[in-house]
Amino acid sequence: MIKKIILLLAILGPFGLYFLYSWLLKLQNKKIPILKLSLASVILLLIALGFLRFSAGFDPDTKYSPAKYEDGELKPAENK
Repeated sequence: MIKKIILLLAILGPFGLYFLYSWLLKLQNKKIPILKLSLASVILLLIALGFLRFSAGFDPDTKYSPAKYEDGELKPAENK
């Protein structure tokens, strides 16, 4: 869940900050710098994906065993 929140903030963050900035200052010029905001969003997205790639995960040599029923009980999935 935290991964989805980080990705959403990376994508929508610059646009939300610009909206908040323009709303607080009541700017007369209504031009939205969509190119700059999109570029900032892409850069933040790449940083967030890089962070998520290297911060969490399992060793490539781990073995995954799916959830299964044994003796009428559900055994959760494991990474060994």
